Amino acid sequence: MDAFEPNVTALMVFAAAWAAVCIGAVQLAGMLPISAAPEAVRSPAGITLVALNAVLLLGLFVTTFVYSYSELRWSSAVVVGGAIFLFAPFAIQDLPETIKNGLAGLVILLALLAAAFGLLLASGAFAAIST
Repeated sequence: MDAFEPNVTALMVFAAAWAAVCIGAVQLAGMLPISAAPEAVRSPAGITLVALNAVLLLGLFVTTFVYSYSELRWSSAVVVGGAIFLFAPFAIQDLPETIKNGLAGLVILLALLAAAFGLLLASGAFAAIST
């Protein structure tokens, strides 16, 4: 494994955070544009959840990118990140409609993105950004 990536812990943190980014992007893409979203998502609560998820997704994307740049070999980040990117839609497609197209799914996505952000925080990602 050292030939591929010597920092396996950082690779696992990156994989988890990048999976959350890719799943979040696929989930939010199904909610946009808001005018074509399901009825529950067009409510004020739904629009707020979409906006919160979008902001958190953008922050998580940037943080994950900087973390991978500072902690991983570029080749391992590309291979692992590409595989996760390709298979992320499959994590969404079999979910029940109430989760995939409802407010419950947006709340779950918000929790997933926050958990991934917390994982990066616990692993020292912000120390890598500040240096």
